[in-house]
Amino acid sequence: MTAARHRNTARALALALSMGGAGHAASCARSAPDPQSAPALTGLTSAQMASANVLDARNQKGSGVPDFGFMVTPAEYAATYSDEPVFRLKIDFPKVKPAQLPAFIERIDFKTNPLEYLLAARDYSFDGNLPHWNPFENQTAQWYHIPWLHPTTTGPNAYPPNGGTEGFRGLIKEAPLSPLQLGAGQQGKEGGYSVYAITLVNDFAGYTLGRMWADPDNPDPRVTDIRYGGGFPHGTVFAKLLFTDAPQGQDELPWLENPLQWKAYITENFWTSSTRQVTAVNLLQMDIAVRDARADGPGQTGWVFGTFAYNGQVNNPNKFLNLVPVGVMWGNDPDDTTNTTNPFPPTETKVNPNLKETVIFPSKELPPQHLGWNGRLNGPADLNTTSCLSCHITAQYPSVTSLVPVGAVPDGGPTPPAQGGSAEWMRWFQNVPAATSFDDRTYSTDYSFQVAISLQNFFDVNAARLQGAWAIDYVLPPRVPIARGRKER
Repeated sequence: MTAARHRNTARALALALSMGGAGHAASCARSAPDPQSAPALTGLTSAQMASANVLDARNQKGSGVPDFGFMVTPAEYAATYSDEPVFRLKIDFPKVKPAQLPAFIERIDFKTNPLEYLLAARDYSFDGNLPHWNPFENQTAQWYHIPWLHPTTTGPNAYPPNGGTEGFRGLIKEAPLSPLQLGAGQQGKEGGYSVYAITLVNDFAGYTLGRMWADPDNPDPRVTDIRYGGGFPHGTVFAKLLFTDAPQGQDELPWLENPLQWKAYITENFWTSSTRQVTAVNLLQMDIAVRDARADGPGQTGWVFGTFAYNGQVNNPNKFLNLVPVGVMWGNDPDDTTNTTNPFPPTETKVNPNLKETVIFPSKELPPQHLGWNGRLNGPADLNTTSCLSCHITAQYPSVTSLVPVGAVPDGGPTPPAQGGSAEWMRWFQNVPAATSFDDRTYSTDYSFQVAISLQNFFDVNAARLQGAWAIDYVLPPRVPIARGRKER
């Protein structure tokens, strides 16, 4: 099937949902050259064999998926930044579904021991991936990246503006920070501070992504939609590190002192700059998402989300362990319509004891958290008017649903949004089952926005290459940006 025909098939879901299989075992989107077709490495020195293996592992220019979207020039890198890494995309996805579940899922119940579960999920994600968060260096487990996050969206409503991934660490521009969001010492800067992120996915998620991208020229969005037998399997783990360029200038944030710091090639600010420069970014947050079958069932989501906030004052020699648990959630508490928010700057972590599907872990090491709407789980980089799950239930391709309800932004004000608790508002706080689309005219990407972004990027680039459009674009509702903030004017 040509790329154009697949585009028509993918987007015709809005007209007719033709049920069928989501695809079968797939080859990876990019793999090393076939050793059977390569000349035999005979009579070579060990140095020659090592260099040949390195060349085989590289993504040859002009083939496969680009590793990143934005980077200093090779000459600048050689002259100034050669001590920094260059990001490589790892998408040699497994062709066979893994047989062994992560041990923490088999051993710990997230409802009866949520803190133990979250810490074990963190340790599972850290194992072999530290200190560089580079799955190529992991000798104990297989982890992968999500492809097609490298381009930036374009146009007057592009979000994030001047986005895409950078070339040192593969960080993708993700969200702005509102003034005072992280604390009283964060006044902000012209154009706003930014949040950048890098996600690793385990072998269970990698198996599903391998099926989606079996043909790298024709990704199959049905693979994560339950109507086609799709969805991420029990045992899937997503682990995301979030960094920020805050604080700068006169701003001070005690929690971000003693930082875990990377260099990144990022825009000067979130909203207005298209100029990128090498800038120090500080670890702010870690998010974990686990597909756990014990969260399945009527009125359930099938997912467990957890969040950590960085606190340099913990002063652990392993700075990744300065990430302090914030909480766990496995549902949106859809029956709780109480309309409250914790305004910026947060001065205390206000725990809502009435929530049944969120558990917060207040401690002396946890910096004051604004949390989400009515005390649901959200991290310091997130809005105080939503929750981890309330946003992710809208993950879909193509994106026709706003990530947040009307009134959720701007956030952080002294009073909760007027719309909070209304019937329309609560649509975002329902418990949507795993792999189920928020809007049945679109494909579910099973709670993953980065998978939704990757599909959107691919099809946008493909449409530009083919210099054409499709009739279905005029049948679906107007596409909306996968966005959670808005520009302050």
